[in-house]
Amino acid sequence: MKFTWIAALALIGSAMALPAKEPAKLPSGATCTKDGKLGICESGICVQDIHDSQGKCK
Repeated sequence: MKFTWIAALALIGSAMALPAKEPAKLPSGATCTKDGKLGICESGICVQDIHDSQGKCK
């Protein structure tokens, strides 16, 4: 019984220790969003009109 708890805690601990996945790098001209849901532009510039749901990487 004690071994089960130790194994469960080890599993949870190792899952928490995994590095976070980096967002995708988008090339110039790709579709992007200001919040980075589709990825981050390589240039760091996503031109998106305030009323549009998506923009383009510059």
